[in-house]
Amino acid sequence: MRAELFTPGGGGPAPDGWDAFVRDRRACVLWEAGLLEAAAWGSLRPVFAGLVREAGEPVAAFCGRLGVRPVALRFRPPGRAAVPGWFQVHVPNSFSPGRLYAPGLDTAGRRAATRAFEREVRRRLGPRCLGILHLDADTSELAHLDGPLRWRRATAPNAVLHNRWESMDAYFAGLPRGRRRRLSALHRRVGADPELVVESAVPVIDPVHASRLDQLTRMKHTDRPSRVVPLLPAYFDRLNRSPGAAYFAHRDKSSGQPVSFDLVLDAPGGWLTTVTGSDGGRDLYLDLYLREIDRLIATGVPAVELGPGMQQLKESFGATAVPRHAVAVPF
Repeated sequence: MRAELFTPGGGGPAPDGWDAFVRDRRACVLWEAGLLEAAAWGSLRPVFAGLVREAGEPVAAFCGRLGVRPVALRFRPPGRAAVPGWFQVHVPNSFSPGRLYAPGLDTAGRRAATRAFEREVRRRLGPRCLGILHLDADTSELAHLDGPLRWRRATAPNAVLHNRWESMDAYFAGLPRGRRRRLSALHRRVGADPELVVESAVPVIDPVHASRLDQLTRMKHTDRPSRVVPLLPAYFDRLNRSPGAAYFAHRDKSSGQPVSFDLVLDAPGGWLTTVTGSDGGRDLYLDLYLREIDRLIATGVPAVELGPGMQQLKESFGATAVPRHAVAVPF
């Protein structure tokens, strides 16, 4: 097997067959070359992706970013890191693993494809790369990621909510009494707010306002808010033109601009939630979950991945914790 590493946004095109391969896998739209390029434009850490071929045919794809903490808070040329660091394998701006394999690959084939990618990263990046960190690995992936001289540790679990209700009324009925009363009242109150427009699964959002809401939200959850760089409006502009991406949002009725939103992506198992933003209070954030559950039930989507973090809150909505791991491969 042979791997080809490229730099989205670095001037050269993606390898032939990249988009066709990720679409055949029904991967979320963030895998497509245009979205990886837009993610790289606004990233402090250089983004790389790799396509592995066997006998000329694509069999695996990988993506991720190099480095952990930039020395200077500034944008750098694509493909150049401020300091040496680990290559983190994950899909930028998501909670999704940065590994895709052809369905015909068995465990040995997946292991071989992974090792081919790792060798190419080491060859291409040289001493700038201290090793590879495979993030967001579920238990089934450990068979081809583990090995001698590899370190594995459990990380924050993924919260997954499985669709098991016939209606929103049935969903509320299954909650503990106190939780049911609070959430159903919230759902009605936000829906009846004359100052708000509630939107479910709309394909477009204002790129500039979405960029700002994303930044505001991430600033609330860090002890270094000055270091938070927003996703560029160009990123949301490309998402707006990409099938497989939708928004749940609240808009201010008078201005027409979003005051909260959650980005939801189509994936093989259902939906993935990724980027979120709000300049409103906690109620709007909680109502976004309820709008997603309502749509989930109405359309028959089997599950939605809510990502790691805030585990207690997500479990209170009916999500279950799915173990995840990180596997480190030092060079």
